[in-house]
Amino acid sequence: MQSSILVEEGTRLEALHRYDLLDWKDDGPVHDLVALAASICRTPFAWMGFMDHDWLLIKASVGLPAKHVPRWGAFAADAICNPHDILVVPDARYNARFSKNPLVVGEPHLRFWAGAPLVELSGEAIGILSVMDIVPRGLSNSERLELRTLARLTVALLELRHTEHRLEGEISERAQYERRGVAFQQRLLATNARLGAASITDSLTQLGNRRGFEEHLAREMDRVARLSYPLSLFMIDIDKFKLVNDTLGHPAGDQVIRRVAEVIGSSVRATDYVARIGGDEFMVILPATDQAGAAMLAERCRSAVESFRWPNQPVRVSIGVAQLSPHASDAAALIAAADQCLLHAKRAGGNRVWGCQARAPSSLILHATDVVNGSARRREASQKAPVVQPTRASIAVRLNVSSGGI
Repeated sequence: MQSSILVEEGTRLEALHRYDLLDWKDDGPVHDLVALAASICRTPFAWMGFMDHDWLLIKASVGLPAKHVPRWGAFAADAICNPHDILVVPDARYNARFSKNPLVVGEPHLRFWAGAPLVELSGEAIGILSVMDIVPRGLSNSERLELRTLARLTVALLELRHTEHRLEGEISERAQYERRGVAFQQRLLATNARLGAASITDSLTQLGNRRGFEEHLAREMDRVARLSYPLSLFMIDIDKFKLVNDTLGHPAGDQVIRRVAEVIGSSVRATDYVARIGGDEFMVILPATDQAGAAMLAERCRSAVESFRWPNQPVRVSIGVAQLSPHASDAAALIAAADQCLLHAKRAGGNRVWGCQARAPSSLILHATDVVNGSARRREASQKAPVVQPTRASIAVRLNVSSGGI
């Protein structure tokens, strides 16, 4: 029997602790219910408390301030043993269980006590709503009914508070997860941005790579189709670069490529796009620039490379310049024209700028696409693309210093 009582008490205490009520302080509504109970039952005292293992913890009271009273010998200790009934003690002086209660033999000398258990949803009595008087008396049927109703309302308020705190915890937890999710998403976006940038960036020079060049040129071609502004590009090749690798070694060759990239990058405009498309070859896309303007920028790059103070041996570049024909819409033709002009610059001795205008026959597309892959393909494009005509750039500057013009 005692083991059964201990098991039941353990279940009751679990239910009490589930509500996290022992440290709770009433903020008004429950106190109002306690005051209403005292008014309905016409008693000077009333309180509401939770029954812990050793104490009745008072959370709201009227007329009889108290924080806690010992459980054993308390009226409430008996009341919670019968959760579905109201305990009424008409005169505690003549009740063997309560006649020695400190509140009976001492101030305020209670005589009457009635309490309705606070029964939570699983059926466990976790506390008591009680009314008290200093004169012997009883409860009418209507007072019993209303006291029981107020006890249920008290439990409903406690359930609401418990649900509110649970939801607040879930919202706080969700907000924490959302903050973590946002932080993770930002890291993911940053990582994707770095990976995206790396996918279009040449690792040696930190310029654009072949993929970046193709994507950027495609966007510029779209703008040309919409806005009808001129578009030019030039292709740059380091003269006799194989000799640099053969005499100084590949690390020195890589250093030359990096320095040439820096010189080109500092010589063009912020709106221009520079890419290393492979080996010692570079491409520069020049939006809203005609062939004359492109040739001037190309000459600026050639001259800057030539005048750079190279530590081991002079480095020179050849540049082929091409402008997209007003009636052409083929990026491949533009690339092939620049490549064809570069080939003429190289055959003329190097260290010079040569200009062409691109046209767009369908027969040129295959060869122009292959041109960027190397000099052998470049020669093939030159032989099979007769419509790409080399022309002299009509500008009032010397386009190459080594041969006196083109």
